[in-house]
Amino acid sequence: AKPLRVLICGIPNVGKSTLINTLTGKRAAKTGDEPGITKIEQKIVLASDVYLFDTPGMLWPRILVDHSGYYLAASGAIGRNAFDDEIVALELLKRLRADYPGRVDVRYQIKDAATLSDEEVLAEIGRRRGGVLRGGRVNLQKAAEIVIHDFRSGDLGRVTLEMPDEFAQWMAAGLAAQAERSSKLKSKVKVQEGPR
Repeated sequence: AKPLRVLICGIPNVGKSTLINTLTGKRAAKTGDEPGITKIEQKIVLASDVYLFDTPGMLWPRILVDHSGYYLAASGAIGRNAFDDEIVALELLKRLRADYPGRVDVRYQIKDAATLSDEEVLAEIGRRRGGVLRGGRVNLQKAAEIVIHDFRSGDLGRVTLEMPDEFAQWMAAGLAAQAERSSKLKSKVKVQEGPR
């Protein structure tokens, strides 16, 4: 009889290696709180007739939905060098303030936050968490890192960033934008080639 081969796969930093370590009861796969810890496929023997394969996380070659890109970055599925912390934190704050009103205000003890823009809230978080630079300027990078860390650690509570019907609308818009880009590119190529 052939051995049973089981493959664990998914996007980066969702706990594939942690699941394997739980199943084996030992530290068989290296884990960490950042994407890209698993570099190559790894075979782990669970029993004489059961092989488990851990794989590096995979993402789509092109993320068509901007919101998905921001939320994947906020969740830790995208490496730090691939996104701007401030932009991701602002998108996260925008979503939290719209769908979970009061959570950001309570967590960071910001009064009258409803009257502030997302940028002003981010600056206030930086001020309250020790992100003030010389001259009174706020270190927005540090403030953004705080917001993203608090989201990932669950300190902002249980949060759902997208709903299926909402994602379907975003995807339709993303596919339409991609089709438009493709059409423009084809017409540009034809113009450059000239008549035959």
